[in-house]
Amino acid sequence: MQAHEKWLTKAEEDLSFASLGLREQFFSHACFLCQQVVEKSLKGFLLGSGRPYPRQHKVVDLVSLCPEIQADLEPLKDELKLLDEFYVPTRYPDAIPGSLPAGSPSLDDAQTAFQTASAVLDLVRTKLTPPPPQPTKG
Repeated sequence: MQAHEKWLTKAEEDLSFASLGLREQFFSHACFLCQQVVEKSLKGFLLGSGRPYPRQHKVVDLVSLCPEIQADLEPLKDELKLLDEFYVPTRYPDAIPGSLPAGSPSLDDAQTAFQTASAVLDLVRTKLTPPPPQPTKG
């Protein structure tokens, strides 16, 4: 398995677990995992495109390193910013006060995060999957 595939496999596992968290109403955990899905998807995209990935976690910054898919992700820019807000406050009870304007993530936040994570992972998979070979005329 190539390095980028390992990242995408981890992203898929996180998305599956986020789905469980959403269903069981663990919204903070689901939101954090969705941020991880996008982060791992983008790092996988960079590796699959022959580039290294930086040791950072901010998805908005990672998107800027992926010019081939920036236009595709433009409609999700607000959702990607929201995912970045989930990285720290969803994991630590003493996170920066006020880092999430409405407090803990809600059902709506978790659903939005899940839809965004699914869309980014699908986009990355599509962009990294080579087209099927065309039959040659003989």
